[in-house]
Amino acid sequence: MDQFEKFIKNVAWKFPKGYPDINNSKDRAMLFEMVRNIITEDMLTESDAEEGIDIIKKETGLEDDKFLKVSSSIYKILVPRSERYKYVTKLNDLDGFEYDPNMVGSSIGGVKYKGAKFLFKPSGAQGRASAGTENEDIIANELNNLLADGPKDVLFVTPNKSYLTKNVKEVTTVGYDVAGGKKADIVLKGTRDYPVSIKKDNAGFWESSDSRYKDVVAKLSEKIKKGDFAPELVFKPFVDKLGYEKKGINTMYNDVTNEPVTGVIVTNLPSKDEESIIFGSDNAVVVYRTYSPNDFELDGNTIKVKVSKIIEDLTDVEEFNLEPVLNIRHDSTRTATGGLRATVQPEKVLYKDGQLTGNKVEIPYNKIMS
Repeated sequence: MDQFEKFIKNVAWKFPKGYPDINNSKDRAMLFEMVRNIITEDMLTESDAEEGIDIIKKETGLEDDKFLKVSSSIYKILVPRSERYKYVTKLNDLDGFEYDPNMVGSSIGGVKYKGAKFLFKPSGAQGRASAGTENEDIIANELNNLLADGPKDVLFVTPNKSYLTKNVKEVTTVGYDVAGGKKADIVLKGTRDYPVSIKKDNAGFWESSDSRYKDVVAKLSEKIKKGDFAPELVFKPFVDKLGYEKKGINTMYNDVTNEPVTGVIVTNLPSKDEESIIFGSDNAVVVYRTYSPNDFELDGNTIKVKVSKIIEDLTDVEEFNLEPVLNIRHDSTRTATGGLRATVQPEKVLYKDGQLTGNKVEIPYNKIMS
């Protein structure tokens, strides 16, 4: 029995004949009114979404696992990051589909189909992977497997430095717990808690600093809009790869060279907050390595973990030229700041032989905040 038959059976008693007589105008009006009352907007938009998904799957070959439901009328479509605009173009050319570059929920917008919305998100960048936590999952899993038969010392080893954690019973991942400025990604539970921040070998960021440097970003945006740094630094409307302008989002430009400015390096900060940025409120040791199972070795009652760098204090930071530098750069997802994002990156990523890399500019903190 389908849903319509169930519905008729449930309301049949309300009609004089015990069933709705379609040839009777009163029965027909009463039945239509009942149907109108149960067909909600959500039901209609959900139907639109299902219809849209069927068309998208047919036209693109995408499988069910590439569609993530957000609500009855909104779905995420997971495709490779580099191919998102290809899918946008393909769907925008289909009857009934319309691209909206300003659709909330995706940096490139989404596609409308009747009452439904489809947001394009990068595949492989959802869940834990999106927070860069897959690397600590590997180390936590490998260590916990080796700790299964009892506590052991865990020794992180580089060719010229080591860090010992004693009598470790288990390792927990805490990649989402950043409350109060914590920096640890894993905690080794042993003689004491050993918080460790895990970074891949090619890590290019110390932190995303939208909160820490909120006032600096706001002031910089305000001054660029007023033309205080023109013509070397101006705002131009952000236009995506398909030529659509995203409302409220700007791109920094050098109006002399007509080239985008890829970042504003804020110099002479009153306090670099280096220790807080690097080690956090939990005083985590920073360990660099892109892990594989070959990096773990059981030697008696000690687990040896091969790593690339161990950062325990600011002396180690200086040795590897990893001093934190504030870089305010373009990010089309940052609607609240008009397209600006504050990040703190290692100095060696932003400078080469003492010179800025790319089309970046330096502006002193006092010049921005005055």
